Amino acid sequence: MKIYKMQYCGLVAASISALSSGGVQAAGGSSSKFLGADFSYNGFIRLEAAFSTDDRVQAVNQFGIRANGVPIRREPGNPVLGFAVPLQPTDALIGPAGIVPLSGIGVLPPTRGVSQQVGVNDTVTRYVPLKNQLLNYHLLRFELTPTLSWGDWSLISRLRAVYDPDDLGYSDFDYRNYDDINGGVEGGLPRQFHTTPDKLGYQVEGNKNPIFFERSGRNYMVDLPAFFLQWNSGNTTVRVGNQTVAWGQLLFFRIMDTANGIDLRRHLILNRALEEYADVRASAPGIRITSQITDTVNVDFFAQQFIPSVINNLNTSYNVIASQFTIRDRYDQGGYNKNVNYGIRFKGEFGNFNLQAMATHRYNPLGTFRWTQSGVNKPLPNSNILGAAFNQYCNLVLGTGGQGCGPILAQTPFEASPGGVMSAEEWFNSAGNQKLDALDGLNSVVHDFPAAELLLARDVGHNYDAVANELNAFFSASEGLRGHLDRHYFAENVFGLGGGFVTEAEPGSIFDQVIMNLETTYTPKRVFTAVDLSKEFDKREEIQVGFVAEKYQRFSTEFPATYMVFQYLWQKNSDLAGLLLDGYGSENYSRHGVKLDPHVPTSTTPKINPGISAGANYVVLGAIQPFPNYIYELSFATLIDVQGGILFQPGLQWKPRGNLTVNMFYNFVHDNAWGNNPNKNLMHLISQTNELAIRLGYQF
Repeated sequence: MKIYKMQYCGLVAASISALSSGGVQAAGGSSSKFLGADFSYNGFIRLEAAFSTDDRVQAVNQFGIRANGVPIRREPGNPVLGFAVPLQPTDALIGPAGIVPLSGIGVLPPTRGVSQQVGVNDTVTRYVPLKNQLLNYHLLRFELTPTLSWGDWSLISRLRAVYDPDDLGYSDFDYRNYDDINGGVEGGLPRQFHTTPDKLGYQVEGNKNPIFFERSGRNYMVDLPAFFLQWNSGNTTVRVGNQTVAWGQLLFFRIMDTANGIDLRRHLILNRALEEYADVRASAPGIRITSQITDTVNVDFFAQQFIPSVINNLNTSYNVIASQFTIRDRYDQGGYNKNVNYGIRFKGEFGNFNLQAMATHRYNPLGTFRWTQSGVNKPLPNSNILGAAFNQYCNLVLGTGGQGCGPILAQTPFEASPGGVMSAEEWFNSAGNQKLDALDGLNSVVHDFPAAELLLARDVGHNYDAVANELNAFFSASEGLRGHLDRHYFAENVFGLGGGFVTEAEPGSIFDQVIMNLETTYTPKRVFTAVDLSKEFDKREEIQVGFVAEKYQRFSTEFPATYMVFQYLWQKNSDLAGLLLDGYGSENYSRHGVKLDPHVPTSTTPKINPGISAGANYVVLGAIQPFPNYIYELSFATLIDVQGGILFQPGLQWKPRGNLTVNMFYNFVHDNAWGNNPNKNLMHLISQTNELAIRLGYQF
């Protein structure tokens, strides 16, 4: 793959790849003397854009939530009777210290989105419109790669500046349009939950700029992906500074590529796949030492600050976390920014064979998520019968001093604010999409947060109607609940073994010079997000086995060789995104036949998290065919989830001049190619991203 990048990926990709794998300068640029050193540089300016080709938007974004505009009947349950029986207007909220009858509340006018209100039952239509967008992504990118060299010493740097003119072309959700609903959103970071989406900023709780070599905001990002001092002496190279360690060599898969997290803010994993992870691999300050210790064996060691993977912010074009959640990233507050990753790899070349072994101690860059206290002290709205009754119950029975249920609700993971979940059907649909357990997700709140029981919440097991009645009781009272999650990071040890072989057959035949590699890793105690989001994270072993076969084959004397690649990956307990397979395959619940997703089975007794017991299986196929003189280049890459999902990316590159490059590629995603439930495959998380992407670049 490294050879391919230098030969065929174009000057832009080559400059990125070179820095991550050895500091080699790409073609182009300029050189001179500066302060007695050899000074050289190259860089580029590039316009990037992606246009949606269908009428869907992110199903986890406010404008794309499938419940938008759908009338859904809600029947709140009676908490005194374990929610199994629907609540009647003549009932009362009964706690250990008092009673608040609903009949004393009186009749209140329906709130926004509510119709056909009969007693405490109603029909709710989620008030956010269902809206698609044409433009998914557009950026202006500038990169400069200057190098200073003094004999054995070099200072290698790479400056990247990205600007998103976010006032052009997007259909952005704006929380300010809903400030009249129970006071608007109060919790969360201001740039994410109190205005339009934060396209490029990365913030964590307590720190607006947690990455030392980066500054970012709503529509810009400036960073130094490479800024390190390099010393070469014979067979040894030492680098100190901000850098990446690229041990992997597979498209889409990161088996031995364990050193760094990935930055998904710009285009998720939907950039040109054949460039591997060169543009999204996140750098970190540290030291790296590589040495050729014998004629056949080299060693590579690194130690770096732990920097997590940066996930897309809510309500942006490519985020994959449901926007009904508020995320509290504890990277800074938890002291994880003081932690260090380190690892070592030995690799030997023995004729046609190679062997490698590695061990890494790291903090998992994805992190884990769980329910956390919202901390939002805001009463339930008094604009509906249940909300007013609960507030009276909290005032009179729980003694909140006229603050309603605000002080109690603040001790649970929920906030009564707009943009939350509004019905049991929406809860089940969102949980299945996110590979979570809709039943135990509710029950874990009851067990982990005593304040939930003060509000009469109960563990009703797996009684679907009782769960729906309990959910609808609180959704009706709150007029929508936002869930709060915090993100933590845990240490793990990853051990890997690999081996490769280059075939020999009749020269020029399809079987000659096929490069085959097998990589395996074992992580004895990886910490995962539990499918019920409980405070007790899920800990288990993880095993990855990957195989790659790649080859250059010349089919014509007129055309350069064709590059072809086949890859296969098996993972025991999790998917490519790091989610447990236990959460796969959920179906939707509906008491009245509401079908929010036409492809997901829906019933009154759905299957919840049947999981995938045989592990996750993925296949990659790819090819690149340059034309004569390398002016044109055709390519394709395909990621297949054997459970029924496909990402297919054909592409065309055109170089009208040596310093101009035009790239076009199409992302086609199908989450229901076979099988009867798209919740069983990874592609369901990005199923709405059928798009045409264009990159126009000028290199200097």
